[in-house]
Amino acid sequence: MAVARGKTNTHTHLRRRLLIIFGATAVFSVLCTLVVYLTEHGAKGTEIHSIFDSFLFTTSQLLTGSSVANPATNLGKILELIFDLWAITVVASLAGSFGAFFHARSKEMNEEMARAEAALKRSVEGSAA
Repeated sequence: MAVARGKTNTHTHLRRRLLIIFGATAVFSVLCTLVVYLTEHGAKGTEIHSIFDSFLFTTSQLLTGSSVANPATNLGKILELIFDLWAITVVASLAGSFGAFFHARSKEMNEEMARAEAALKRSVEGSAA
């Protein structure tokens, strides 16, 4: 919930990264669905006969790198490879985004604890005087 609300700059930065990754994947998926459909729907021996088949194939490739269908055309096979590269890149980007978030958040929490300790120390010294 803190990421959705943008509780800190670190949370806002992670939310922005996630929205960019998911938005780019959604746009790329729609565009590639159309390209795959136009390329594959009339090919001999294809498993992609409808827009839904094309969407299912494209989206599963982009998100997981695994196929639910096999393209029959050479362009379809090249697109499948591009989709696999996209999936690997997205997974690596997500992992890096979360790693950067946890690292930055840890630094923020350490700074907050140091400020709280300093404030406590000042209040104890002030009451002793």
